[in-house]
Amino acid sequence: MARRSVQFWRIEQLNGDELSRPFPARRVAEVLKKAQDSATDRHFTSVDGTVLLAQSVASSPHPVLLLDRIRDTNLPSVGDALGRRKPLPLAPGDHLLETTYFAFLKRNVIAVLTSGNGPRASRMGEYLGGMLGLEPILVPVVREDIEEILTRLEVSRFEFALPAERLSGKLMEGEWADVLDSASRLMNEGTFRISLSVGRSGKAEDKQRIRDRIQRLIDLFRRAGSVEHFDYVVAEGKDSLTGDREVVDLLKERFVSHIEVDPDVFNDPKKSVAEAIAILNKQARDNEAFFARTLPDVKGSADSSLVPDIVAGGMTAVREALAAAALADEAVAGGAGHELVRG
Repeated sequence: MARRSVQFWRIEQLNGDELSRPFPARRVAEVLKKAQDSATDRHFTSVDGTVLLAQSVASSPHPVLLLDRIRDTNLPSVGDALGRRKPLPLAPGDHLLETTYFAFLKRNVIAVLTSGNGPRASRMGEYLGGMLGLEPILVPVVREDIEEILTRLEVSRFEFALPAERLSGKLMEGEWADVLDSASRLMNEGTFRISLSVGRSGKAEDKQRIRDRIQRLIDLFRRAGSVEHFDYVVAEGKDSLTGDREVVDLLKERFVSHIEVDPDVFNDPKKSVAEAIAILNKQARDNEAFFARTLPDVKGSADSSLVPDIVAGGMTAVREALAAAALADEAVAGGAGHELVRG
């Protein structure tokens, strides 16, 4: 058996606004399925060159999407019984697919079944933004009191550690990715540990500036989709209400389920999809009471009009069409306006 994790995230904002109604996940699944059936190109290339491809694999009781990271370079090798190495036997035009599964649950919760190599949760946000013009902000679902504690914490130290063989900027984003990539060039065995602290000397305003900076870095760290790969992640500081010293274990704060899966099943493309759907639906049932107790309620119905059909070129083509329409309006004085109808 192999160990996998199911992470839980919540869509807090959509296109810059707080999301107080359901995310239109079912409409997203329908649009993707329509694009699949009509063979419309669904590939999206991120700013860093990562190629992503999503497809809808279920719509009931919860919409389930899988997101593939497509690799056609730096591919692993295959070895025969004698250890002789040879390239992966890929047919012309084939690619290596690394998959993560996403189930869209009640209260705008997303259950994410990871494989270790598949794209992290934030990549789904990139994909939805690039292909459909939806820009969700994801926050991790946490255990019951951790958010309150961190809000009161006047942080003085942040420290993390992970085995050197796991050092990779792919685990994180932004400045943290640069730190881990640099560390990977320094060592390839042992444990890499980094500690940020305010220090004892200096003026109060200087210390506060450092404290604010560390807090921002902690916030970025907590939003990463790969924290469970670390061995040790803690934040320490003074509780602003009680004055007590608090040490918060950020590995234990995340609401993450660990499950055992049959690796042979997950190596079979057809069986893996059915197994992933079953796992995610079970997680939704098992944790529904916890979400109802700890997360804000979501009122109303989803606004499906926010989700356009996928067209060749994704949102780039849509934006170009909008710009062209706007120019045409300006050129025709007194002419009728144009309206973009989102299917």
